[in-house]
Amino acid sequence: MKKIFTIILAIIGFFTANAQLECGTKVTGPPIRFSTKQQDSLRSILAVTTPYAVRVHITVFADDNGTNVAATNANVMRQFNNMVNQYQPQNICFILVDVRQVNSTDLNNHDADTEEAELNPYRITGCLNIFIHNSLPGLNGTAYAIPNTYLSLSGATIASTTNLTTMGHEAGHCFGLYHTFENFFGSENVTRNSGNACYDCDVDGDLLCDTAADDPTDPNGQVNSSCVYIGGRTDACGVAYNPPTTNIMTYGDRACRIVFTNGQGTRMRSMMITSGTLIPIVADNVVFAPATNSALTYTSGVGQDSGRDELYISNNTTDNYTVSGTAVRNLVSKKIYLKPGTRFTPASGGQVHVKVNPYCN
Repeated sequence: MKKIFTIILAIIGFFTANAQLECGTKVTGPPIRFSTKQQDSLRSILAVTTPYAVRVHITVFADDNGTNVAATNANVMRQFNNMVNQYQPQNICFILVDVRQVNSTDLNNHDADTEEAELNPYRITGCLNIFIHNSLPGLNGTAYAIPNTYLSLSGATIASTTNLTTMGHEAGHCFGLYHTFENFFGSENVTRNSGNACYDCDVDGDLLCDTAADDPTDPNGQVNSSCVYIGGRTDACGVAYNPPTTNIMTYGDRACRIVFTNGQGTRMRSMMITSGTLIPIVADNVVFAPATNSALTYTSGVGQDSGRDELYISNNTTDNYTVSGTAVRNLVSKKIYLKPGTRFTPASGGQVHVKVNPYCN
């Protein structure tokens, strides 16, 4: 009897694991669209084609006593490097500010629907915050909103060697991308002929015309292991779907998802320079701290100063940069210059990390 009971539990566990949702990110607001005029204006000042560097801070939760860590550092870095490679073709790179462990049994077992606000004390200003939880019931990940500056991932997702894109997928939501099968604004039709009465790719679906219309009926179960759509469904105009099974913002077979389209890349970069939410997480090429004629002194809290190419600390001797007490500061860039006037005297619990960032070419 005990053996039968064990088998039943195993079967239940199998179906529960396979019922896991890919993503908990929901659309709640009005559509975020960029008109042709807006895009042309951004292109005219090279804003859309300029490379962008996004600061990233990763928090891995563990239980109160430091056990049951949500993810190993090796797996975190493996998935982070996957995301770096996914975004590189779209001229977006990442500055890894830090990977830290926070001991909190409560946050290690996180209900994204009801406990989102509990993340607020752990968010690092000026960064895309990636939180990793041992348990994220019902989800592989969520970005909470579109756009946003923080996301959550389950430890199982980070450990997976077949799911290589959920971190990049949720970051895509943070940067303003919708699911390719989104139907919050209306289900998208297949045609890309603007003269066709069924043409709606700029106002329905994911609002992008260079991502093929995706079947919204059952996006997680209609792609086989060969990355072929097998749903056989048609859009509202009777045209057969041929969805983008290799796109990172779809569901389907996770091993198939490898690319963003150029239209998605343009949208993300456009969001980074027009969204008040995202502007603060994009690093300048050259950063001075202090940036003005006034000293900077840190005695507590966790923070960062970082630039894509160069970071100057205490550029002028009258503009001192001081870290003391329990303050934790992360200084990250390709090149870092510690000029006269820099003072690091952290006490117990305080730290200063000076790190060269290898993730922006």
